Amino acid sequence: MKLTIIIIFIFSATSLKLWGQVYDFDSLYQNDEEFKESISSNKIFQSLFESDEILRITIESDFRNLIKRKFKGEYQPAVLKYFLSDSIVVTRELKIKPRGNMRRRTCYFPPITLNFPKKEVVLKQIQEFDKMKMVLDCKRGKLYEQYLLSEYYAYKIYNLVTDYSFRVRLCEITLVDSNDKMKSLKSYAFIIENMEELSERLNSLPYETQNIRDQYTEPKTLSKGYLFQYLIGNTDWSIPALHNVKLVTSKDPTKQGPSFIPYDFDYAGIVNTLYAVPDENLGIESVKERVYRGVCIEEKYILEAAESFKAVKEDIYGLYQKSPYIDKNNLSYTIRYLDEFFHIIENEGYLKRNIIDQCRE
Repeated sequence: MKLTIIIIFIFSATSLKLWGQVYDFDSLYQNDEEFKESISSNKIFQSLFESDEILRITIESDFRNLIKRKFKGEYQPAVLKYFLSDSIVVTRELKIKPRGNMRRRTCYFPPITLNFPKKEVVLKQIQEFDKMKMVLDCKRGKLYEQYLLSEYYAYKIYNLVTDYSFRVRLCEITLVDSNDKMKSLKSYAFIIENMEELSERLNSLPYETQNIRDQYTEPKTLSKGYLFQYLIGNTDWSIPALHNVKLVTSKDPTKQGPSFIPYDFDYAGIVNTLYAVPDENLGIESVKERVYRGVCIEEKYILEAAESFKAVKEDIYGLYQKSPYIDKNNLSYTIRYLDEFFHIIENEGYLKRNIIDQCRE
């Protein structure tokens, strides 16, 4: 199921009546004919992941229990509210659980899975939540806030390069403990497009067979994925193990092999978390050091992929330079990190020496 959000700009008697008061969307739709008519007759539905506006969310649950039992990975009840405007709020009951391997061991607040019940909604045009991943601040403080934002923008980089990428939406989230045993916490978070929506968008099906070799995946998405992982300095992935990797196979029988879609970038050099440690077998001391981990494929695909990144270079820099959320130190570090990548792929000799000639047999 898709999640869609309504951006409402209704200049009518109804909108004036709403001024200064918050209304529940479901009740308003069921009981206010003017509002219902306005919603039904206007094209005001916008896909959640096609907007960069920050999404305001409140989640109420027993967060002390979630933190205490985070290694159990058990669902617990919660209530989520998301605000369509200053005047209209949608409220949904759901279940949440901690997820992730390393982050559950490392983080005070691990990422969570949001699991909404499948039920008929008030307005049939609104296809709402099913399961969705949410990434929270690993720990409290500005440093970890910047880590989260850097990982969010890593996803946005790849969105610029290819549709074969997970879309994300930045949130301003308030966590409210239902038993009043913890203070309410307000921070940034982001939600990640689920596999069902991604597969539908790409006219594809999830491919969940392990031990497939890189060479048997679709070469264009493979080469772009390789360069993207090199750009962000991420080595924490594996196609055969399906580690931080999803594969989808096209419903079009003329397309060859499953397509490569990376995710989970907190171990990337561009994020540079304190807890990220590279695999000792890679021969590097820091995740900030780039290592090309692609297998050897036809050189033309790597060259084509490099052109794809160069074509959106200014947009990639703009993600950070125009961001109201990235602080000065993070911005300076990220720009230098991007500069190093583009210095390599924009020079034929450097590209060959650092990437093409470093491929794994």
